[in-house]
Amino acid sequence: MLSSKKYKFEKILSPFSRLLKKINISPNQVTISSIIFSIFVFYTIVTYHFLLGTVLLIITSFLDSLDGFLARDTKKVTKLGAYLDTIADRYVEFIVLLSLLFVNLPEIFFPIEVWIILSVFGSLMTTYSKSAFSEKTNKKISGGLIERPERMIILIMCVFFLNIELKYSSYILIIFALLTNITAIQRIIKSIKLCIRE
Repeated sequence: MLSSKKYKFEKILSPFSRLLKKINISPNQVTISSIIFSIFVFYTIVTYHFLLGTVLLIITSFLDSLDGFLARDTKKVTKLGAYLDTIADRYVEFIVLLSLLFVNLPEIFFPIEVWIILSVFGSLMTTYSKSAFSEKTNKKISGGLIERPERMIILIMCVFFLNIELKYSSYILIIFALLTNITAIQRIIKSIKLCIRE
């Protein structure tokens, strides 16, 4: 949903892009830095510095948006950059979700580990269902209930509420687990329908 409106955020990204161009920072360096920041997020969460973790996760999410914009702005869009961006996205989400295993989140319906595993699986399948279709058909699909920007917003909310009430974060994690898996199923169904039509 938000992916279709990303042009609205270009005014925010543009000054940062100009700055990075001046100091000769490449889009791929920005992509790698998002993984590095996510490791800092991991550390802050497992050490219960949740507010700092929220700030660092917002920066991580911002870098994730900035790398693609910088690549387009500098006309350095490459297959390597697109590949690294996709891989970095998976690592960032996994690292953040992994950190939640070290927080004493309350159990809701099932042990919190179950929801974290479902969240990781949903996050991976949302992307894999898309890339598998592209690999097999040389065509692209997108859409679904939540995409990358929405997933990051939900994760930011999850980490933020760790600082207020752990139970709220458990509920947000459940929402993340359900929505990512629903999105994956939506993409799988869409892919199957498109394959049948051919």
